[in-house]
Amino acid sequence: MNKTIAFNITHDASACKCSGGDIEVFLEEERLSRIKNDEYPVKTFLKLIEPGCSLGFTGLDYNDEINVSKKVNELTPIISKKFGVHPDEIVTVTQHHALHALCGFYNSGFEDACVVVVDGMGNHIDYDYHEAESIFNVKYPSDATLLARNVCARSDSNNIQLRDIHGEWPIGIGMVYASISSYLGFGSLGCGKVMGLAPYGRDDDNIKPFVLKDGSINSRLFYRTFGGANFIPYDYLPTHWKFTEWDEKMQRIANLAYRLQKDFESYMINLLQQAVRMSGSKNLVLTGGCALNCVANYEYLNHLSKDINFYVEPVSNDAGTAIGLAKLMYYKENNS
Repeated sequence: MNKTIAFNITHDASACKCSGGDIEVFLEEERLSRIKNDEYPVKTFLKLIEPGCSLGFTGLDYNDEINVSKKVNELTPIISKKFGVHPDEIVTVTQHHALHALCGFYNSGFEDACVVVVDGMGNHIDYDYHEAESIFNVKYPSDATLLARNVCARSDSNNIQLRDIHGEWPIGIGMVYASISSYLGFGSLGCGKVMGLAPYGRDDDNIKPFVLKDGSINSRLFYRTFGGANFIPYDYLPTHWKFTEWDEKMQRIANLAYRLQKDFESYMINLLQQAVRMSGSKNLVLTGGCALNCVANYEYLNHLSKDINFYVEPVSNDAGTAIGLAKLMYYKENNS
């Protein structure tokens, strides 16, 4: 088919309509509903749906009960009857990081590239793990080869083998940032506020590192919860503070954000350099929610080789996966 429409049906709900592989319309649900990070693309669906289009859905699968395929199976009879879309024309793709990668790649203008995807949590890989950080080699029309992946432990897994002798467990840098955002009261999707707070902080030896000297994440600072992880505060950090009053308590909170931002940058720099070495490509794309950290994005330029063509995807939140899927559907259907 010439036209494809794809929807992201979890947080940052969105829709993308492509004609001939080119984006005709891209729309986030929150622009219509006025609900930040809205996860129900009802208004975008009614606005963009039309008969004769191939229809695709994607989103985050949290566990076996909360997953996109289950939602789509429930919606398919309604969609088919009301909008005249044949069930065979409805596809479901749940490779979250791969769709992030394709979105960034297609928008970059590169013919081939190494794509690094980093976010709070992607889809589950098996019962025990979620995607955390992924490195792909991507080339036209739709070839995305996974080169390496870091994982985080699923919150509902009881597999004791996920922990080592120190009681540590796999966690990604995006989940670390989201956990601190939640601890500070901004919510897991409020990481931009933590980034904004960081410049008010300073070096403080009493703040425990988030990234250890060997480059690994200090997972002892967190415990698993459904859908992520919670930060475990320690005695040096205040039990309560007011953002409207700048005192010693507030300074310590700012120092925590400062250390997080610096450790995040060092971790990401190492990851990007590793990706370049692994792929051998001179074209580098960064996407996924962590690519929205614009302060860090600027810092990367100071550490990447000057011959690297570096592109950061603007639609790096989960809304961008609808773009990746709409274009993927077109290239798959047209074998181009």
